[in-house]
Amino acid sequence: MPRFFRTPMFVLPIVMGVVVALLTVRVARADDLNLDPEQIKAALHTSSEIEGGFIDRTVGMVRAGALPRDLFTSCFIWARKRPRHQFQYFKQALTIRAAEIGIHL
Repeated sequence: MPRFFRTPMFVLPIVMGVVVALLTVRVARADDLNLDPEQIKAALHTSSEIEGGFIDRTVGMVRAGALPRDLFTSCFIWARKRPRHQFQYFKQALTIRAAEIGIHL
């Protein structure tokens, strides 16, 4: 490999481009949560109609603007990282954080 390809002038822009691309993809995935209730139910492993109803109701509140989308998204992403019982983590986190801003679920 020629010496030119190992110089900081050549390597730094490539490394920075890769870092920016990776950060952009990560942010896009977190912000573009599709509000399809069926996909959310599957992702959180809901097992009863009551759990499904909670998802339907909260998605409806987000679409109506009664529940902040970023609050819903952050609770969803956090709960998905739990090894088990994702829906229970999601429900409790969303309920507590919504109550802190005056929204009763």
